Amino acid sequence: MIIALAIGIIFYIYSIHVDNSIELNASKSFLTIVAVVLIISSTIAYVFRHYVIIEIVDALIVVAIHWFIVPLVNALIYGYVIGLDFVDALFESVSGFSGTGLTILFNIEKYPYVILIWRAATQWIGELSVVVFSGALLPHIHRILGRVYVAERGIRFAPTILSTTRRMLIIYAILTLIGAFMFMHSGMGLLDAFAHSMTGIATGGMSTNTQSIAYWYKIHGYGILIVSTVIMVLGALNFVDLYNLVRGRIREFFKGLEVKWFILIVSILTVITIGITLCLLGNSFEHVVITVYNMVSGLTTTGFQVGDISWYPDILKMLIILAMAIGGATFSTAGGIKIKRIALAFKSVVWSLSKSFLPENVYIVKRVNGEMVEDEDIVSTYVFILLYIIIALVASTVLFIILQVRGYNWSHSYIDALFETVSALSCVGLSTGITTAFMPLEAKVVLMIIMYLGRLEFLPIYLIIGCLYKKKITLG
Repeated sequence: MIIALAIGIIFYIYSIHVDNSIELNASKSFLTIVAVVLIISSTIAYVFRHYVIIEIVDALIVVAIHWFIVPLVNALIYGYVIGLDFVDALFESVSGFSGTGLTILFNIEKYPYVILIWRAATQWIGELSVVVFSGALLPHIHRILGRVYVAERGIRFAPTILSTTRRMLIIYAILTLIGAFMFMHSGMGLLDAFAHSMTGIATGGMSTNTQSIAYWYKIHGYGILIVSTVIMVLGALNFVDLYNLVRGRIREFFKGLEVKWFILIVSILTVITIGITLCLLGNSFEHVVITVYNMVSGLTTTGFQVGDISWYPDILKMLIILAMAIGGATFSTAGGIKIKRIALAFKSVVWSLSKSFLPENVYIVKRVNGEMVEDEDIVSTYVFILLYIIIALVASTVLFIILQVRGYNWSHSYIDALFETVSALSCVGLSTGITTAFMPLEAKVVLMIIMYLGRLEFLPIYLIIGCLYKKKITLG
């Protein structure tokens, strides 16, 4: 809320300076509701200041509750300032803090900048919080992630969580400033550049225009696509790799497991995307560039979109669905299954097949980028991938049925429902046009639930199953 207060003050002064009554009124309303929320939250924090969480399960529960309460509170801001009804405000808030980018707003460019910049900031803040949460707590439920944070000779790239967070914030801020400068150099105005830099480096993808990045592409050409692609890719990389990059350790950067695998995956998917586009959409250079751009946007889980994806052939939609499901690197702002899990799953298949052709007394040393891998790590990886697939299929089927029963105006294709579901589950934001303000209430609820589950990497499900299993063992 401190950042929100600062944004409100800045835009209040700005609106007075430029004599913009709409921005001034919005800033006043924004400051009022933010001040109320800040006072209440500060009071609650003061009352509970002596309560210390020492159990990891309690910490996980607090995180799960926190990620429900924060969007709920932020929905009050949207409702008070721009008059959204509660469900739509909550949807926009969940999409923002989860870094998804699906939006029910239309004519976005007509909203006051105090809201558009705060909306971008929710993604910037939310995604950084997710990375901190991932580094501190997720290794306790996903053991293979525990080795993601190894850099040099330390468990993290700084001695403590606090110092790690500080360094991450510095890297995050530096890349955001660089991104804003690059966007401005490519033709964007100052406020639009900062908003897109924040949501780009956070792999959130919320835009200040209804047409998303396509609006500036139509005006300024391919330069905007190049700049946003660079920012999307940086946002999807592991913070340890980014740390090496910022420090100028280029060799160490390219030695990173997820850097190498990201290059491999994006190369393969790009070749396939180009082939499909040339075969089914003609040999237009512009079509090729746009489809590749949208695929990379899906792989990095950013969600910057150019053009209407709904008219893409199903095979191209399925390819982007695959890209969104894979997602970016672990210990990054990206969502999805994550590249390290994909690498481990692929290698485990190779190990399993190789074992059939080796003598019985030969023991396969399982390593990923020089790190020892145990069977429990492989099981954990496959469990997560299986859980992802099950939730994606079940949620998309439920979404498809809801849209059909409620007579919602859309393409009536299950592939489109699956596309929208995976986009929400991987916290991407690309859309085939299903997500609008006119979407049935039940559909909005389904998408909000899977955005929440996807951002926390199914933490609530792990907690529920773990508690039930523990209770069963205790009673037994």
